Amino acid sequence: MSGLVANPKKSLSYSSEQIIDRRRRLLTEARRMIAEGGLENLSIRKLCQRADVAQRTFYNAYESKDRLIALAIREAYEDFQKFISYRTDPFSLEGVIDRTLSTNRRNFKVRNYTKAIVSIYFSSTTSNDIWETIQDMTQRGWADWFKILKERGSFKEWAEPGRVANEMANLQYSIINDWCLGRLPDEEYLSALFTATLTLLIGATKGELVDQAEEMLLTFHVTGKFPEFPMPLGRVATDENGD
Repeated sequence: MSGLVANPKKSLSYSSEQIIDRRRRLLTEARRMIAEGGLENLSIRKLCQRADVAQRTFYNAYESKDRLIALAIREAYEDFQKFISYRTDPFSLEGVIDRTLSTNRRNFKVRNYTKAIVSIYFSSTTSNDIWETIQDMTQRGWADWFKILKERGSFKEWAEPGRVANEMANLQYSIINDWCLGRLPDEEYLSALFTATLTLLIGATKGELVDQAEEMLLTFHVTGKFPEFPMPLGRVATDENGD
């Protein structure tokens, strides 16, 4: 995960136990407020009231609302990952599709968080380090796998792993954004993500992997059913607070 800090304008010495406690209270309440009402209802005034922190202290602790929101989203994402253990190989087609479907099924339970993620991702005012933090949540796993595929000779000669991973993140966030905005109904959300992801993979890879991806798409086209994978271990069901 990229190194997003609470306030880049403050030195590392600005980390007393008191300010760390206030940051924690603000982060906790921000997560709750995003879950309860989304970004639209998250005001600094209300947040500071609920966290029992002065607004001046908020800006010393987090610099901006977007920075706090990005850190809250990252924390919720990391909490989810801590409590789930997949039984598919992360560096296989089955593994990446398993994780894609599982993560996005969870989005039905955490709609407000998902809306917050894409709102920041596509905002023209989002700073680079905040944007990179959000992108990294999707891009990193793909980049690691694509690098391995390149080394194995399963990547097209013209395809660069990092660039294709960025394109995958942009593609997936675009589809997620359409769903969040109501352009894509619930019943079409996962299928759109599934088919678009495999289509991009087929374009960038070669050999046996392409055959596997095309077989997945054909099976889905014929049956309308996603591939079945072993159920992940751990705490999968979470509420909007990520609890």
